[in-house]
Amino acid sequence: MEFVLQTIANGLLAGALYGLVALGLGLLMGVMKFLNIAHGTFIILGGYLSFWLFNLWGIDPFLSIPLVMIAMFLIGLVFYRLALSPLLKLPDVGMRIDTSMLITFGLIWVLDNAMTMLWTPNVRTILTSYTGETFRFFGARFSFTGLCGVGIAVLVGLALYSVLSRTYFGKHLRAATQDAEAASLCGVNVQRVYLISTGIAIALAGVAGAVIVSSYSISASGGIGWLLIAFVVMVLAGEGNINAIIPAGLVYGLLEAGSVLIFGVPYRQAIALLVFVLVLMFKPQGLFAKRE
Repeated sequence: MEFVLQTIANGLLAGALYGLVALGLGLLMGVMKFLNIAHGTFIILGGYLSFWLFNLWGIDPFLSIPLVMIAMFLIGLVFYRLALSPLLKLPDVGMRIDTSMLITFGLIWVLDNAMTMLWTPNVRTILTSYTGETFRFFGARFSFTGLCGVGIAVLVGLALYSVLSRTYFGKHLRAATQDAEAASLCGVNVQRVYLISTGIAIALAGVAGAVIVSSYSISASGGIGWLLIAFVVMVLAGEGNINAIIPAGLVYGLLEAGSVLIFGVPYRQAIALLVFVLVLMFKPQGLFAKRE
């Protein structure tokens, strides 16, 4: 029974992080229909920035998150201006998705090589005074860094929900998502909405990177693994259903943990990805898609 509780605890801790990892990808896809293949690479870049702040000035990785967010937000603005804004002239959504995939795939090579030159290809992690500390709750042990990651995922998810549902920017964003041309005719500055949305999406990737580097290790070429996780969670939540991404991440984390309990560690990802394929086959709109 204790092993079962520990498996569930591990699934919840990992699932919260998976949801956080997918938030930026889901936001960019849901708003502008851009598939950012470099999303995982931006996550690694955020992790390296947190690592740099810790090594140079001794700033705790969780306390460095606001600084990482600001830096990644500015990078996101440049990313939109140079790579994404020209794609808005494409006539249909399919071309926009395909072209954004090609452009951001090339961006992976640029960023990977830049990070390799700056931080070398060695694996990096952050070791603090509380690294490895755990707490026992109902027979299961929770790592301190994992619990901090859960708290950050919940706070970021709630903050994003509040921005999208209770602010004028959120109303403009929803209007631009539903019909950009009609929103523009009603006075919404669609280009500015898209610009800020991209900055937020890349900043969210930076938050995920700062959490990852404090609990796991990162390397310059390690973004593809986190991209795959983000893509699976986004599909489970349903395209454009940003509010369901954190719950979808928890579902994916529990699926991985359950596969370890039943089939063993070697099948951990295989079983979870099998469920992902089944969802695509039988409910392609996602597990949490809203009824029309």
